[in-house]
Amino acid sequence: MFGKSSPPVVATAAQLEELRRKCGPEADAQLRAGGEWGLDEATLRRWLVARKGDVKAAARDLTAHAAWRAKAVPRGRIYEDEIRSELEQNKVFYPGCDKQGRPLMVVVASRHAVQDPEASRRAVIYNLDCGGRMGMATPGWDGRTCSIFDLRGLKAANLDFATSRHIFDLLQNHYPERLHKVWLLGAPLIFYGLWKMLLPFIDPVTREKISFVYDKDAVADFSAAFDLDVLPPEIVPGGTGRWIRVDERMRMLLEGPQGQAVTPQGQGPVAGEAPCKVTGGSALGALTVAEMKVGIVGKEEWREQRLDESAAVPVTVVA
Repeated sequence: MFGKSSPPVVATAAQLEELRRKCGPEADAQLRAGGEWGLDEATLRRWLVARKGDVKAAARDLTAHAAWRAKAVPRGRIYEDEIRSELEQNKVFYPGCDKQGRPLMVVVASRHAVQDPEASRRAVIYNLDCGGRMGMATPGWDGRTCSIFDLRGLKAANLDFATSRHIFDLLQNHYPERLHKVWLLGAPLIFYGLWKMLLPFIDPVTREKISFVYDKDAVADFSAAFDLDVLPPEIVPGGTGRWIRVDERMRMLLEGPQGQAVTPQGQGPVAGEAPCKVTGGSALGALTVAEMKVGIVGKEEWREQRLDESAAVPVTVVA
């Protein structure tokens, strides 16, 4: 289905301007309506590089993406009430960034339940957008994110070909040049049947960014890319990172430095969960978003969620 990967493309200023002209103001407005940054230089460059310097192909696909984005995300972003059933599965987290400042998404695949396909598709957009927002708040971000899919304990009931294919479709057709690396941790034999079905739909460039990792190699592989204070101990021995669920991370990002500690719906703390605050009484909103990289500001630490393998929801602890 796909050809071989080719050397990286360097986009010139003339190509970027030509691409902007070909897309036009309508595409720019559609992107902004869908919650993206319009036809800014970073967006133009990503699409041009992804289409190997072909301005015509980049304009065609970016214009199609803009129309899709305006339709798929008409409210400017996916809201939590649209994906409540997905969030309640407690499976997607953003604990921090890699050593180069790329946001890390961790997915506990054994918690995935095949329920509402539409909610699953919207949740994938929400999860990817959270990574983009997190990256934009990180100085020097290179525009890419990374992911760890924890496949340990995976069962047949967790396998979801449609959603898995949708993830790769989005990465290739709507989030080009966003992916730095994916680690598949502890894949059981049952996963390889699904993997064989997915391979024809994965671009060779994307395929090269995917690695299988097993427990015996986890410390070496992950410590090369991440500081141990980012990775939770359930992912790698010696890790001290916190489990920050995707909607909690999104809340932090949306509040920004002036925000107040509220739930995603703005209704105040959720029963059973402590609001995120710096120890000593300072509100989370007093921090800059960039300081959320590992959940530590100076010597102060705030409440975050640590995964309890036996619980249906995170257990909130005070570090």
